Amino acid sequence: MVTFIEIIEGFSQGSRYQISEGITLGRTLADILVRDPKASATHAKVELDGKGQLILMDLGSSNGLYINNRRVKKVALLPGVIFEIGRTQFKVLKVEESQADEFSRIITWRSSLKKALREQDFENEFSENSVEPFGSPVVLNFLEGIQADTQITLGYGPREAGADSMDIELLDPEAPAKAFVIAPQAGQAEIQLLTPGRVQLNNRSPRAETLKDGDIISIGTTVIKVTYL
Repeated sequence: MVTFIEIIEGFSQGSRYQISEGITLGRTLADILVRDPKASATHAKVELDGKGQLILMDLGSSNGLYINNRRVKKVALLPGVIFEIGRTQFKVLKVEESQADEFSRIITWRSSLKKALREQDFENEFSENSVEPFGSPVVLNFLEGIQADTQITLGYGPREAGADSMDIELLDPEAPAKAFVIAPQAGQAEIQLLTPGRVQLNNRSPRAETLKDGDIISIGTTVIKVTYL
């Protein structure tokens, strides 16, 4: 038998993950990413108990593991068990080995949409000729929010960020579908705010501005520091 966990409530609801000894769950530094602001970077780890049974061990996380609203240090990963990390709820499932490959192909609506769009012959908003390298690579350092500890390096542009972006996806619940674009300009990088007010640069909402080292982009609870390499 093969063990899976399925997200039955929360971001990526419907996703299933095959688990085994050593697999970690967490917000950023883990094998299975839990898109939940209450999840720690590395929240829990799958281990074997003395009887060879898979268990999920809390790794000293801030918000812990819960079963039936009760905080626990470990969860026995038996079929039907439901546990929570933050507001994300998981259910343990087991299937025959012969069914595992097909069972793990369950994907989220977001990845389904991406696949469908890739199969369509859409004209790219930015032509090949419009893509240019930045004078110096731009680094987006996520300091706060659901993507804290994430770092994205941009070597060329323009690059678009937003909740529905297939380029730089923003996971903050308050992120607009299209948040901002960072584009090369005269050897520097320029940011264009696509939803002024909801997206701020250094606590202001300019339509466009040259990015400086140390600038801060804010969206909801997400704080991003801009640096140059």
